[in-house]
Amino acid sequence: MRQDQQASALTLSSVVTRNENIVYTDLDDAIVMMDVDDGSYHELDPVGARIWMLLEAPRSVAEICESLLAEYDVDPQTCQADTSEFLQSGFAKGLFRMQSA
Repeated sequence: MRQDQQASALTLSSVVTRNENIVYTDLDDAIVMMDVDDGSYHELDPVGARIWMLLEAPRSVAEICESLLAEYDVDPQTCQADTSEFLQSGFAKGLFRMQSA
C-alpha cells in the first residue's frame, strides 16, 4: 500500500509503526530525525515526540489517543483529530508505516 493510500485508510483501529529507516535523537523536548533513504531531516514538537516514543512498538491509533488523553489536557475528539492529522502528515513524509493486518 502506498503512503498516500495508507493515510487515507487511517482509522482508530489502524496499527501504525515507525519507519525503520529513520534515525533520531532527543533534543530538549523535541526529536530531530533523519530519513537515511533520502537524507531528509524532520523535527517533532513535544507532542509529536511523545507519539514517536509511543510507537517504539506498533500501536493502534486508538491506543495512541488513549495514552495522550491520560497525559494531556485535551478532549477525545480533538485528540483523535489532531493525532490522525499528525500521523497522516507523517505518512506523507515517510516517518510512519501502516502495519498490515
